[in-house]
Amino acid sequence: MSKERCEYYLYGIIGRYMDIDTNVLIADIEGKRKEGATHITFYVNSDGGEVIQGNALYNYLDRTDIEVEWIVDGIAASMMAVLLSNRKHKVKAAKHAKFMYHRISGYTYGNSDEIRAAAEMMDGFEGTLIEMLSERMGKSEEEVRKEFFDGLDHWLSAKEAKALGLCDEIIERNKSIKELKNITDSRRAYNYYNNQIIKLNKKTKKMDEELKKVASILNMSNSSEQEVLARVKMLIEQEVSLQNTLQAEQKKNEELSKKIEAMEKSKVKNLIDAAIADKRIGEDDRETYTKLAEQDYENTAKVLNKLSGVPRVKDGIVQEEKLPKGEENLGFDDYHRSGKLENLKSINPERYAELFKAKFGFDPKN
Repeated sequence: MSKERCEYYLYGIIGRYMDIDTNVLIADIEGKRKEGATHITFYVNSDGGEVIQGNALYNYLDRTDIEVEWIVDGIAASMMAVLLSNRKHKVKAAKHAKFMYHRISGYTYGNSDEIRAAAEMMDGFEGTLIEMLSERMGKSEEEVRKEFFDGLDHWLSAKEAKALGLCDEIIERNKSIKELKNITDSRRAYNYYNNQIIKLNKKTKKMDEELKKVASILNMSNSSEQEVLARVKMLIEQEVSLQNTLQAEQKKNEELSKKIEAMEKSKVKNLIDAAIADKRIGEDDRETYTKLAEQDYENTAKVLNKLSGVPRVKDGIVQEEKLPKGEENLGFDDYHRSGKLENLKSINPERYAELFKAKFGFDPKN
């Protein structure tokens, strides 16, 4: 924990030289407060104990400016349950935690006057406890006395305690703690929950060690658990955001690649179509030149552009029909009378020029 935040585990019985000796606890808390502690979290699994010791802790915490939070891991019974009643404090409880309230009990010895004095003292302390609960619950002291100080043990679930205002929040994260049924006494309840909490603490300790490793990697060794977890959460959120952005960019790149590929195919097709149209290659050469263009478009285009066009079929026919059979001895007038002169001029300009010169004595081009 950080210097400002402290944690204490109040597991066991309250009392001098017992599990929870408030004389020692108060001195330790006061030392932490002077060092800068402003927040204390108490984890609870206790079946109560000495009223005088518990009352001293209540009064100390009430007069300090320390922010106090109680978390009931197992049970908060008897005096421990009353310790949680300060309205300034935040009380949380595990889903299956238990709260128990009853009258003060004790023993004494001596003469009748001494015994009566002891009973009056117990009544006085009990009245104080009733007042504490009354303030927390918002009920009259008489209502609290009738409801919880009638001589019986009154066990409440975390849900019931919350409904009465004795608990502010129910923690449901830890589902490994099982609820105790048919409670007969506080000691049995304490042992039941304590055994489960011990097992849970072993797991928690291992998790804490792993968290310290993470903190070291993040250069946050001196930071609180909340700060480390907040940083981890932030990094995870950044990673998710980055992955989403990356996926979006990959999708854009894939779409762009498809467009470029389609443009390249269209470019190659247009090149080959033009070469075939110009009779530089035939349709049977399409596949060969298409593959070449896909591998090396620029050089393929150069090769195709250097190829000369193949003569058209009609051009070949014209060459073959320049001087049809039977027209070898026809003169200029013969072509003129038959209406073939203009056709001769078009398809065989050399023959036309020869006949024209023979007829008129000069070249038609002059």
